[in-house]
Order: sequence, then C-alpha cells, then structure tokens
Amino acid sequence: IINCGLANQFVASDWLPLYVRRGTELNESLDRALAAANTDGRQAVDGGVVGQVRELYLEHYRPLYLIFDQFEELFILGSSGEQKRFYETLRELLTIGATCKVLIVIREEYIAWLSELEKVVPALFDNRLRVERLNDSHLARIIVGTTRAAGIRLVEPVVTVTRILENIRDRRTGVDLANLQVYLDRLWRADVARQAAEAPAQVTFDPALVDQVGKLANVISAFLDEQVVGIEAALGQRGVVKPQGIPLEVLFALVTEEGTKRNLDIAGLMDAMPGNRNIEEAHLRFCLAEFERLRLVRPLAAG
Repeated sequence: IINCGLANQFVASDWLPLYVRRGTELNESLDRALAAANTDGRQAVDGGVVGQVRELYLEHYRPLYLIFDQFEELFILGSSGEQKRFYETLRELLTIGATCKVLIVIREEYIAWLSELEKVVPALFDNRLRVERLNDSHLARIIVGTTRAAGIRLVEPVVTVTRILENIRDRRTGVDLANLQVYLDRLWRADVARQAAEAPAQVTFDPALVDQVGKLANVISAFLDEQVVGIEAALGQRGVVKPQGIPLEVLFALVTEEGTKRNLDIAGLMDAMPGNRNIEEAHLRFCLAEFERLRLVRPLAAG
C-alpha cells in the first residue's frame, strides 16, 4: 500500500521516502537506514538522528519521510529500553518541522500499545488513516478486470465470482488481495489441467472449477507444499544430505507466536534453527533467497 498507493500520490522531487523495519533493534535499524541514505558521506555536525535527517535534507532538498512498517514488532519483540529510546528519538524528530515527516504503519489490534508513545507525542493520533479491506463490490470488479485483462473466459460471472469470494474469505479479516492472487493462479492451473493441454486456446473460470479447487486453506497448503518440495530438491542438488524439512524449519524460525515475522539477521536465524539441524550458511541463504523470490518472506534484517 505504501510502496504503490501512497508513492503514486507523490512526484519524486516532493519527498524522500526511507523505509525502516525493526530488524533486531529499531534504533539501530534507523541509524543504518539514515547512514545508507547519506550518499555523499558527509557527517552530521551535531550528530544523532536529528543531525542525520538535517544532513539528508540539505543533500536532497526534499522532506524526508520516515516510514516505520510493521511497527507492532517494537512491542512484540522489543525491550522497554528500546521502546523508550525510540519514543525520545521520535519526539526530537517532530521538533524539526517540515524537514521530516513520520509515518507509522501498525496492525489495528496493536493500536492500544501506542498509549505510552502518545504520552511522549500527544499529537500522535491527530493524523491517522484506517486502511480498510475492500468490499465485495470492489473485489468483484478486480476479479472481472483481472480475468478480462488475462483473456480468461468467465462463465456465469455472478455465480463464479461469488463462489471465489466465499472460498477465500476469512471470517475475521475478510479477503486479502495476496490470497486472491494465489487463488486465481490456482484456478488457472486447474483449468489447464482440466483441459489436459499445456497451452490451451483459452482458460475458463466457471462455478464447477471453483468448486473443484475448493477453499483457500487447501490452495495455500498445496501452494506451499509445491514450493517446499522444489526447494528441497534444489538443496539436494546442492549437496545437502537429507534436505527434507529444512525449508519449513526456516519458515517456522521466522514466525513469532503471534503470527508475525521475526525479523532476524542471518546469524540470528542460524541460532534459531533446531539444534539437531546442521546446515551451512550458504544453504540457509539459498532457502531465504527462494522464499524471497516467491514473496513468502521479505529480506532479512541487516546485521
């Protein structure tokens, strides 16, 4: 949403976006992001985050937008000291005016955790936007438009689209666009198999096909199984003995008990692997590269 939707509302000369994820420590990640953006290598005269921001503004003459994505990681994984240090940094940043803007992206269920930050920044909630799920009407238009653009024949559009939405809807969170993309891909593959042709003249989506593919949980499970088998085979070709289970262990190591990503660096991930699993760093990096290519995970934290 930020990379595409918000970015498209700006002319490149109007803003300098800097995306920051917590990584292993939010304050350190912010320092690294600011240092990486400082392309001319000049050191800030007054030092610190505020000095680095001013230096970037003087270098580019564009307001810096610090975008803290998945901010809930600070509460899930961060210490009290890390949180307090960041709150003070944020308070200082807001004193320098238009030179720097701050965007905090956080899951709705963690809004209440911002109460301590609000004490430091009383105007925290003055400008906020709730990003809502698309309703069925919008989703139906997306499905129809996608099939039309791809040259897919849509039989009984109202019935077919309704069944697609029923199959991918989560009772708690609604319909996720990423899941819709995976589901449409599975429908396409299922019709190709149904026609028993590697390159059919036209792919068709109809109610019977949707019923055949079934619920999203089955589709996601099948998709993940396919990718895991492929990565295991590739690990075997790279000389790994008994590669079965390694890709899933990597994924499990990257997930917290709350279901969010544990944004480890490579050393942290090596430590998080099961004790009985002796895997070389090069093979671990290969698994990560494959998951990133498949967009199952984001790049690891620096460190």
